[in-house]
Amino acid sequence: MSGEKVSRRNVLTASVAGVVGLGVGFAGGFMLKPAEQTARTVEITRTVGGATVTQTLTQSQIDLARKEQTVVIYGVIDIPDFENVMKTAFLRLYPWAKVEYVGLSPSEIVSKSLAEYKAGKVAADVIWNTLGSTLPLVREGVIEKFDNPMIGLMGYAEGAYDPEKYWHPMSGLPIVLNYNTNLVSPANAPKSYEDLSNPKFKGKVAIDRPSLNNVAGTLFAHLYPILGEQKWRSLMQGISANQPIFTDSASASFTKVSTGEAAVSIGLLHDYLGNRGKVPVEIAWAEPMTALPVPLFLPRNAPHPNMGQLFIQWAVSVDGLLALARTGRTPLHHVVAAYTLPSGLLPSGVSLEVAALNNPDYYNNPTKWSELYRSIFGV
Repeated sequence: MSGEKVSRRNVLTASVAGVVGLGVGFAGGFMLKPAEQTARTVEITRTVGGATVTQTLTQSQIDLARKEQTVVIYGVIDIPDFENVMKTAFLRLYPWAKVEYVGLSPSEIVSKSLAEYKAGKVAADVIWNTLGSTLPLVREGVIEKFDNPMIGLMGYAEGAYDPEKYWHPMSGLPIVLNYNTNLVSPANAPKSYEDLSNPKFKGKVAIDRPSLNNVAGTLFAHLYPILGEQKWRSLMQGISANQPIFTDSASASFTKVSTGEAAVSIGLLHDYLGNRGKVPVEIAWAEPMTALPVPLFLPRNAPHPNMGQLFIQWAVSVDGLLALARTGRTPLHHVVAAYTLPSGLLPSGVSLEVAALNNPDYYNNPTKWSELYRSIFGV
């Protein structure tokens, strides 16, 4: 993914204005561009917001996938959410499919996929992981390009997908600040990312290790061009001096806050929504407001490549995105996201930007940023 092709775009909005020309309209429902009739096709229809949505796949694609039948997915999404929602929705369309899901942390997905590729024993047909974490696999040759026709059919906005076709849009998870209401009052809750360096939170802030290039690392990379070199390094050093509690994922950071082991954390909106009312945790929105891209990848030398392609095409379609929304996650398609986000959740008039797309160097040189974070945070 070359730096010249990465541009800064808003991915999610609190309204659905300004989507004319994207190929997807929202006026009483969804409207898709007609698919090219280049082969015998299978049409999939869904009713969304009172309108009928038609998605088209060629019969030859489905026939090739059906011969393989099995699809193995390495994913960062929680196992219950995948098994009870995503898998169930996929099997409604393809009941003959055998879906095997392996739930792992972002770093586990990367290390396992790389080790299997180097050993010549690739097991996964789909990788579903955070973008920053997984891009090193592209550099290592682990990921295969895939010309996904559903991208054009759905009219995804520029910046929401990879023009070089290594990664395919799925989740755009809003990044928030979590705080334990038993330890922090709303009046004293963090209101900015600079508050993470406030001495009152020393030893009480949980963040996933920035060197993983996952949530915290991607957020910090987004702040870099906004703050500038000097102010950015000062903030990073301030957060480091506050002795944060390091975790392997934003979900683990959320758990630290929910149990009271930490007072504040950098987290993802879906963890809060999935536990809302069950634990003493609330969220604060800090500017700039960003969404973490968690796309899909097709591994090179996958044992069932046609099934992998079929799953990815389904996942980025309206049907797949609506299933994703039922897990509390935000689709990386701003029209579908605006339709599915809980009303009133986002502050009025707010736009969420794709995290770190304003900093192409972060995605083009992930190892460089991992090393920079280790030099600052020590992990």
